[in-house]
Amino acid sequence: MLEQNSSQPLYDQLKQIIISGILSGQYKHGQRLPSETQLAEMYGISRITVRRALAELEAEGYLSTQQGRGTFINFIKGEIRLMSFATMSDNSTDASLRRTNRIISKTFIDADATLAKYLKVPIGTKLIRLYRVMLENDKPYSLDTAFFIVDRYPNIFEKIVDNVSTFEILTRDYGVKFDKAVKVMGILRAGVEEAKLLQCAPGDPLFSISKVMYDANDVPLHYSHYLVLGDRCVYTLTVTHDMMDTQVRYREKYFGPD
Repeated sequence: MLEQNSSQPLYDQLKQIIISGILSGQYKHGQRLPSETQLAEMYGISRITVRRALAELEAEGYLSTQQGRGTFINFIKGEIRLMSFATMSDNSTDASLRRTNRIISKTFIDADATLAKYLKVPIGTKLIRLYRVMLENDKPYSLDTAFFIVDRYPNIFEKIVDNVSTFEILTRDYGVKFDKAVKVMGILRAGVEEAKLLQCAPGDPLFSISKVMYDANDVPLHYSHYLVLGDRCVYTLTVTHDMMDTQVRYREKYFGPD
């Protein structure tokens, strides 16, 4: 039963119960929810309250309504393997997910001290800064900021367009072979800009991941930083007995790879 005397509205309590069921695996993608009448009886609330909760969950991408059939779970939590080179959009094998990306900005910049350190180039080196929003079935789930060395990838500026994988461009058009990736992951809270682009609330938790990719000669090939909605994915890490460099560090502030 819901808390009738709580300051949290009943429809919002029901929303959180359904979301928790989705994230915990109680409700699976494609599963039909109980009817409005059944939910109203289960939780001792009116059908109007149930209808509002379901309408908001549908607007937020958790549910879909099929006329004459009912309301179904429309949410799949993506998995990203921390030990892989690819990002969430590149390593998806789920055919039911339509992952796209949209460029917010694409500009030439000069490397500052931080970027120069990550990419091992002189300060002032010409870079391309790419800022994109990544979408899953038209719902944003991640913001990606990537940096490319202009001289290393001639004409890449024109190749980077909406719905094209930069991972694929580097490997296919420039023969890049990634040998190592250093990733640092932390947790941030969405600011006003992030909340607007990701369609979440300011303060919502975001995974914050910085990644530097290297070739076999330990030369940095690419640097990126992405923010992912905390409720849209899970991260997995497989550790073997010979992985002595797997570390967990605690910092007062998150900046990126050392």
